[in-house]
Amino acid sequence: MSNIPPTMTVAMAHDFDDIRLESMATPQPGPGEALVKVRALGLCMGDVTPWYVHKKAPLVIGHEPTGQIVQLGAGVEGFKVGDRVYFHHHAPCLKCRHCQNGNYVMCQTWRDSKIIPGGAAQYCLVPANNLDKDTLLLPDSMSYAEGTLIEPLACVVRAFRRVHMRSGDRVVILGLGVMGQMMAVLARHLGASQIIASDCVPFRLEHAKKLGVDRLVDFRRESLPQVVAQETNGEKADVVFVCPTTPEAFLEGIECAGRSSRVLLFMGPAAGTKLTVDMNKIYFDEIDLLSSYSCGPDDTREALRLIEAGVSTAPQMITHHFPLERIQEAVDLSRKAQDSLKIIIDID
Repeated sequence: MSNIPPTMTVAMAHDFDDIRLESMATPQPGPGEALVKVRALGLCMGDVTPWYVHKKAPLVIGHEPTGQIVQLGAGVEGFKVGDRVYFHHHAPCLKCRHCQNGNYVMCQTWRDSKIIPGGAAQYCLVPANNLDKDTLLLPDSMSYAEGTLIEPLACVVRAFRRVHMRSGDRVVILGLGVMGQMMAVLARHLGASQIIASDCVPFRLEHAKKLGVDRLVDFRRESLPQVVAQETNGEKADVVFVCPTTPEAFLEGIECAGRSSRVLLFMGPAAGTKLTVDMNKIYFDEIDLLSSYSCGPDDTREALRLIEAGVSTAPQMITHHFPLERIQEAVDLSRKAQDSLKIIIDID
């Protein structure tokens, strides 16, 4: 198409605190591929975590984009120019043993796949496998900004599947960033009988109160395990989600866990992080220690359905909007982890 410029602006991270707007050739779609004009991008903790960005730099950050298809390669079916879409940065093969078991994030094709060059760009190339396996049409009622919630909510959906969340479960959440807030909303939707959550940021605690968390704990002033024991008559939690990545936080999560419970590590610690646990307690209380990394195509479809149904919405989760030109400011705000939740980059 003649109105697609030969070059585009991208946000290139040379390190976690050094993001520069640079010019790059606009990708050209090949067979089975699509070129998308990016309209909105959600910032993820992975975009602002120093060790994670440092090991990958230089890179164009961003993996929660939505936009409009502006060009298609030969042979594309099911999409047309003008379609408004969410597109996942990873997509599985659907053939390997991991995919056959429904564990798409362990698929090597999923791990190797990516969008080009990244979400913080005026245009993104969606490879054929990503377009075919995990690109979704946005409903007319869903804005581009709201569509960026699909990927993070899908990660939460997968975590709940990993812990086999049941109606009536008592749920504890450590960490009330946007993912912890989404966990609270989904736990209530799925019938949790009790939700207890902790953080130390007043804004986050107050926001979670508005979402209906039953008991909030400022861990600087109260012991979360003690509160959980008190609030559950000593039985403690059935499901514990740990968002902070420190060993101390995960051990505190285990302290909150009752018999036959599930404790899940939601965020990725730095390589080499070690954990020492009381094996006697794990064994005799039959506590399952789990982790949940990202999401697959079944999770993104469920997340889109939940957003469309009003279960987790933009007004609940999105607190700030920035233009691409101010992405360093947006990243700095997100990294502070204070008076913000989901930050959206609006891209012209």
